[in-house]
Amino acid sequence: MWGLTLWLALLASLLLLWQPRLHERSTAGSFALHFLMALPFFALAGLFIINDTSYQHVAAYGGETLPLKYRFAATWAAREGPLLMWLGWMALLAWWWRQPLEGEATDEGRAHTLRLRLVHGISLTLLLVAFSLDPFRATPPFFPTAGLNPLLQTDLMVIHPPLIFLTYAYCLHLAAAGLASLYAEELDQLPSRLLRVARPGLVMATLGIGLGGLWAYLILDWGGYWAWDPVETGSFLPWLALVMVVHLRTRPGKVSETVWVGGALATALFAIFATTVTRAGGVWASSVHTFVTSDGGTPPDDVFGRLMVIRNDAAATEVMTYVVLMLTLVGAWLVLQRRHVSSMPLTPRDAVWLSMPVWSALLGGLLLSQGTLSWASVPQWVFLLAAVIPLLALRRSSLALREEARAGESERLAVEVDEIGDDNDMPWSYANLTPVPLDAVFTVVVYALTGDVLVAVALLVLFLPLYRAPDALEAWPWAAAGVMLGLSLAWSQLVPLTVAGLMLLMFVTPWLLAPPQSEGSGMAITVRRNQQRIALWGSVVLVSLYLVLTWVLLVSSIDAVHFDAHELYGAPFLAGLSASFFVYTRRNDDPRHTLGFLGAVGIISVGGMVLFPTAFGMDAGSSVSTNLTRGHIVWLSLPVTLLAVAPMAREVVRQGQRASATAWRRIPLGAHVVHLGLLILLLGHLSTTVLVDRGDASHRVSLVKDEVIVHEGLGLEFQSIVLESDGLEVGDGFVGVRINVYEMDGNEVGDLIGEVMPGTLRFDRQGVPRSEVDTLTRLTGDIVFIFDGSQAGALMATAQSEGLDGVQLVRVTVYDLPHSHLVWFGWVTMMVGMAWVVVAGGSLSSVPPSDSSVKAEEE
Repeated sequence: MWGLTLWLALLASLLLLWQPRLHERSTAGSFALHFLMALPFFALAGLFIINDTSYQHVAAYGGETLPLKYRFAATWAAREGPLLMWLGWMALLAWWWRQPLEGEATDEGRAHTLRLRLVHGISLTLLLVAFSLDPFRATPPFFPTAGLNPLLQTDLMVIHPPLIFLTYAYCLHLAAAGLASLYAEELDQLPSRLLRVARPGLVMATLGIGLGGLWAYLILDWGGYWAWDPVETGSFLPWLALVMVVHLRTRPGKVSETVWVGGALATALFAIFATTVTRAGGVWASSVHTFVTSDGGTPPDDVFGRLMVIRNDAAATEVMTYVVLMLTLVGAWLVLQRRHVSSMPLTPRDAVWLSMPVWSALLGGLLLSQGTLSWASVPQWVFLLAAVIPLLALRRSSLALREEARAGESERLAVEVDEIGDDNDMPWSYANLTPVPLDAVFTVVVYALTGDVLVAVALLVLFLPLYRAPDALEAWPWAAAGVMLGLSLAWSQLVPLTVAGLMLLMFVTPWLLAPPQSEGSGMAITVRRNQQRIALWGSVVLVSLYLVLTWVLLVSSIDAVHFDAHELYGAPFLAGLSASFFVYTRRNDDPRHTLGFLGAVGIISVGGMVLFPTAFGMDAGSSVSTNLTRGHIVWLSLPVTLLAVAPMAREVVRQGQRASATAWRRIPLGAHVVHLGLLILLLGHLSTTVLVDRGDASHRVSLVKDEVIVHEGLGLEFQSIVLESDGLEVGDGFVGVRINVYEMDGNEVGDLIGEVMPGTLRFDRQGVPRSEVDTLTRLTGDIVFIFDGSQAGALMATAQSEGLDGVQLVRVTVYDLPHSHLVWFGWVTMMVGMAWVVVAGGSLSSVPPSDSSVKAEEE
């Protein structure tokens, strides 16, 4: 019966595709259709709440003994529920933004209509995937039940996954708004339109990721809030993309519409990629988040190859749909680049090229439907060909348009050359270098050398704007991103050094072949204006480069998490970001003093790295590479981060004093509150994550009963074993270790600080234990105690043979995390600032377009 809700949702989505602006004629009818699209999720959640085991999904993951909130959380325990929840969020946002956004209220309203149609088209895609999974199928006889994953039986898991999927819904809406604006040629107030969606999306992303970190901190036996787990890192990618988008307006110079829409496409691309990381079980085998797995023999060494070997089942239908969507977004970016170069409006013909990735994936689907073939039967080059063919097909028209532009510009350029007296400042472009389509050639060559579709497509996405730029030297951000791609691929050993060198050569060729620039074209860093330009560029460029680096490290983490690589390679970017904050907040101070402060901090960092690499204690001496330790990373990041805190706090105070009566309407005030919170969080991150080697055996402490063991300046005394089976909210039994913690004065036992009881919950139905972390909270930070499943198993073996009284030795894992409070205080501060920006941005959106001075001043 409840399967009917899927058909009602299908009918509603089709009607909304046909009449996306139905709300203008019938508000009630439009609301009803949007509600019907969310109805399947409510129906499935209701079945879990009443524990109707006649449905297989409920029988597999539900349970009448579960508390009501965990029955609700079980809705997203597998594949079906999250898709329906995602669909519900898409419907909610479509209803919320059913009215025109900034610049969409034109006579024709094409952008408004197309935006809604794109959103409903994406929703229809998610719904069709949900159909293939059949979430309301009946429970077959003798069906074995698995029960809810123990890690999901926590309060935070009731909140964290819905917020993450709400973030992804925001990202897809953002891409739809950008594409609709370009196709409809309604670009008025495009930045304001996209920021209206991006800002609340960033709030939800920060809240969702932060709650996930809190879950890891309190429940998982990581001993910290962050561990660069693949799914964790995947959700970080759209967060970075959203940060990049919301800072595009502050970047010096005019940002083209293509870049704005490209940023919107990036948020959607990474949201789908992050979903793929979670849902493609067996691809990122190292992730503790991948609750749904798929076995299939020895997997290939690359991500795309592993996606291709997912067999003919429901997982293949879902995951390959995500691949199609990602390739479609890439195709959209390629089409936009053609429009940007030719200055011609997009046409229905462009939509044909935009759909090329879709047709290639459908070809694979036809082969798959034969029953004897899998996606592995579709050669990988088919997917790459979908990106290369449009380049070749559109090249002729692009060249013709370029020749016309050259003819029209020839007289102007001649005059400029006469005035300059030198041709060194003439634009340099790849098109002037050779008529050979280097964009397509380089892409095919890199694929031939690596056999990796993802690497080749990433190269094409970053190289195409540089290749088609009229002046390649002006497109240096794309060159910087390409260089970062090549370097990070080499660091992660995804490609050989020779291939990485070829990629670097592609992106630096303009600077090797272009004539030297005339004198006076440099940028003196002692000039205040130049310093501010560099600082403002840093917010976009550093985040974009870090985004490329993080994506590459994630792609290389399919079998093992590269924790050290993330921290080591990311440290220079965090230091650069702090330096940008420092320079910007001192825009009214002497620029030479600013430069002097940065120079002094650089000397301190280098001196500390050379002379005192282990000065911070903890695991500062633990190696992260051949010649570098964790202490080196902290010396690189800590001094400049500390330097930026006080000026940023001063900036917050100044912004608040400028208009205290209307401070809540000031975007800069909220933005700098976010920046201050980020700096505080980074300071805590250095102590709780960078300086802690979670693989170091020194954190595992053996405790003898009734004997005080000294560990990192604290006295730990094992008191007793605790066994409980009654009164538990979840789980079938608890085994814990009661430990007293004392202050130590040398070898003398001091005052009792507190008592902790880390333990393990037993879940008999699932057959797996769950750690119950206990934390001793002090003003200086937290001390985390972990008694994990392996430790509990060893203890129970001893207890069975000798009894509880015979247990005289236990082993626990202890992490001392000084300054851990800074992480949570910084996160809360960021949330307050982001909410402030959303409210202030909403109030400014009501300012008439003609009153641009007010909005410009606020931005």
